[in-house]
Amino acid sequence: MRNKRFIIVGMILFLVLMFIQLGSLAKKTLADTSNDTKRIGLSLDCSRTYYSPSTIKKNIDLLKKDHGTYLQLHLNDNERYGVESSTLGQTTQNATLKDGVYYNNKTHLAFLSKNQLLDVIQYGYTHGIEVIPEIDLPGHAQSIFKLLSYTSEGKKLVKELENKDGYNEMYYNKQATIDFSKKLLSEYVGMLPSGYHIIVGADEITISDKSDQEAVVKYINAIDDYVNANHLKLEMWNDSFHKAVLSKYHKDILINYWSLTGEVSSSKDRKDNIRMRATLPELNKAGFKTINYNSYYLYMITDPTSFTNESKKIWTSEFKKWKMNMWNDESTKDITKSANNIGAAISIWGEYPNQYTGDQTYNKTYYYVDTFLKAQDKFTK
Repeated sequence: MRNKRFIIVGMILFLVLMFIQLGSLAKKTLADTSNDTKRIGLSLDCSRTYYSPSTIKKNIDLLKKDHGTYLQLHLNDNERYGVESSTLGQTTQNATLKDGVYYNNKTHLAFLSKNQLLDVIQYGYTHGIEVIPEIDLPGHAQSIFKLLSYTSEGKKLVKELENKDGYNEMYYNKQATIDFSKKLLSEYVGMLPSGYHIIVGADEITISDKSDQEAVVKYINAIDDYVNANHLKLEMWNDSFHKAVLSKYHKDILINYWSLTGEVSSSKDRKDNIRMRATLPELNKAGFKTINYNSYYLYMITDPTSFTNESKKIWTSEFKKWKMNMWNDESTKDITKSANNIGAAISIWGEYPNQYTGDQTYNKTYYYVDTFLKAQDKFTK
């Protein structure tokens, strides 16, 4: 009986200590997610490359080792919707499970279950790394349309949402798109601790005139309201933040700045983007916090040519020239001096015909990510 008392007392003390530690971690983690603190991150393209939970955790470990603060998971694009969704009919119940990986029985593509996504979010939390899901809307929606098209109701919804004159995008000027976006996001917002971020892209969509600009503002602000109501913070790519309507956007939105031109091939489109889009300094001056995703220095593409010794040598030489205030992917002279530019991130994109597994990608990109994360002196003005 006496031994049992000691065991019970010991268990109570253990639980008390555990709650104290979790409380301290929660305070630290939420402080680290603030839009006022330095943020150093890694973005993984989980649409074109399938990353298993164990591989995602290896990236979290790398971030932890090198004092990074967050991991962004680009979960969907035109090629694949990379996570479970009851809204889209991609669930573990109607999938094939093989070696711990779920495969959609219709597309035959692998995806993370919700439990697996929650597991890596919790793993990141306990290691002081914020895991940020990115559900790319209303553009890059081809995989969403494909999954919806497998049911009659879904086909009707696609007809209502799809803008065939756009770039694989939804009609962002329709209330139906706002409602659908909220429904899709509702599957994931509950997984995140209060104060965390979630990303809704609004990148590479067609914005032609003043009417389009106003419609995008309405869409993004509505999503921001929804995210805030769920005690989270919203991130967006910089594409839709045009000078003409900059004052109408909610200023609490954190902006990932990757390119002024959008890297489009058309000369006219490039000129239009430069004319319409806000620069990073203009965003900072308007009160927006930004994270520098400079696509020239900080984008890695999983093409074999990216991993040759010569490519590694060239990238290393170029990266030595970069600092966090160099935001323009086409100019080394354009810099920001604002404290509102609060961080930087390196991105791994699988935009070429993908021939690498998640583990192979991790091994091949380790040098680049590790070099970026260790360059802490570059993350100060």
